[in-house]
Amino acid sequence: MFNKKILLGAIIVALVCLFYLFLLLNGLSYRQQFSLIPKANLTVITAGTIPTVDINYLQVTPTQTALPFIEVNGIAVGFFIKIAGTEGVGLRIRREPGMSTEVVFLANESEVFTVVGGPVEKDGILWWQLTAPYDNSRSGWAAADFLVALTEEN
Repeated sequence: MFNKKILLGAIIVALVCLFYLFLLLNGLSYRQQFSLIPKANLTVITAGTIPTVDINYLQVTPTQTALPFIEVNGIAVGFFIKIAGTEGVGLRIRREPGMSTEVVFLANESEVFTVVGGPVEKDGILWWQLTAPYDNSRSGWAAADFLVALTEEN
């Protein structure tokens, strides 16, 4: 019985040794496969000189930032106006100046706006860009014939 236990232990030790030998040889062949894979050679290329730009292109030329103050019939950019002379029908406010451009909304008689752009002459009409002081979405171009500048008297 004692010999059977020794024999069984020897067989188990031999199997474990064979298993480790298998792993060792397999690992060596795996490493050899890595050594056979070609490796890339990196070549560092130095940067050339950066071409210089003509100094004349680098000079800043000041441009006019403020638009000239233009006042026509008491209306100018920054002034308040009201819609008048539509006989209650209202005034079509357009996306761009001109009679053939898209109508954005209808401004009511006596409605007040701030002048934010213009004047622009198109289709024989003088146009001002308006924005409602209470709603920036109510903005567009209106014909000057139906605008009255607000003063302290009116």
